[in-house]
Amino acid sequence: MASTVVLLLLLGGGLTWRSRHGHVPTAGHPVATTTSAAGSGRTPASNTEDGSTSSETTTSGTPKVPQHGNGKVHVVSVPDAPVSASGRTVRYTVEVEGGLGVDEGDVAAAIQAVLLDPRGWQKVDGVRFVNVPPAEASSGAQVDIRVTLASPGLTDQLCAPMRTLSQVSCWNGGRSVLNFRRWALGDDSYGGDVARYRTYQVNHEVGHGLGHQHRSCPGKGRRAPVMLQQTLDLAGCTPWPFPSGA
Repeated sequence: MASTVVLLLLLGGGLTWRSRHGHVPTAGHPVATTTSAAGSGRTPASNTEDGSTSSETTTSGTPKVPQHGNGKVHVVSVPDAPVSASGRTVRYTVEVEGGLGVDEGDVAAAIQAVLLDPRGWQKVDGVRFVNVPPAEASSGAQVDIRVTLASPGLTDQLCAPMRTLSQVSCWNGGRSVLNFRRWALGDDSYGGDVARYRTYQVNHEVGHGLGHQHRSCPGKGRRAPVMLQQTLDLAGCTPWPFPSGA
């Protein structure tokens, strides 16, 4: 499996990242990312002049996203579910940073449902996802992919030396790091359907863990491949969160 997936966009003579909405971080600061961010009227977290950080502000009714959790990641249990009887075994954990204020059982169930969905990587790659529970993980059992929900601040650390700017997710060092900002707010490429965006987020980052690289839109109006950076630019495609069916 690839240990690190890097995307560097060369724009205007400098390495920068650009969202579909025209936001360009400071020139000369490359962003390496596998799931890119978008705005849709949201104000991103920023460093204040005194060095502290401010959480993302949102319009009424949308959740506020903490810049930091407690910095400690732990493995959580997933619900019992049938495991495919065939395919190459890919052992995974679901991990959550403490202090995010989420229902960890709901997070684990959502990630498991994406991995076991018949439209997912099991069918496309001929693999079988087998969960490694907390007790086995703590005793040193083999883990191939760690699906980790992390605060924007911890995402930056786990994705380093890639620059995620607290906005995006990545695959790095055996981890599919899911930025909690995107998990909580989604992206306007999927409109208000945050759950569907999460499906894309998981499948895209786990796809990198399985060795898949980024793809381009195959044609205007067609479904986007899940390995297209859909929040960066759909390039004429329509959003699609699954590895199959595009």
